[in-house]
Amino acid sequence: MRIDIRPGDSAWEVAGPLLHAVWPAEVVAARPWGRLATAHADRRVLVIHDGELVSHAGLFSRIGKWEGRRVRIGGIGGVATLERHRRLGFASAGMKAAVEALRRDDGAEFGMLFCEPHNLAFYRRLGWQSFDGEVFAEQPEGRIRHNSVVPLVFDMTLAVRGGVIDLHGLPW
Repeated sequence: MRIDIRPGDSAWEVAGPLLHAVWPAEVVAARPWGRLATAHADRRVLVIHDGELVSHAGLFSRIGKWEGRRVRIGGIGGVATLERHRRLGFASAGMKAAVEALRRDDGAEFGMLFCEPHNLAFYRRLGWQSFDGEVFAEQPEGRIRHNSVVPLVFDMTLAVRGGVIDLHGLPW
């Protein structure tokens, strides 16, 4: 297994086919988050096995607010693994590399991701915690409460469990 971290837009050519294979348009449209406008990844974690991209995670570095205080949020989104490569440790390895990159390279104070309930156990095994507050994000029509998916946080220099987070931009 090899893990590469590449700039977001330039790695889209490699990552796009995997993301479309895991989440075809009809699947995305049926998801509670399927109609949200989302940010483009700043960087991408690419997990490669036997020369094939098998897993992906998008990285987002954002200055937002938590309880009115400016904070650097390390976001992870677009986590996807080809079905035949699931439960083999590829996504876990990619997620660990993603967290380390956000902490080391971006100075993130905490990590944040959004997931559907059926993925909670996976992320909790990797150390992600529930966020029991409110999250706000931007959409083309204005500011919204981002509550179509479950927010999780990862402790870095801050342990954030509740309150109000404003992403100051599109969600990921």
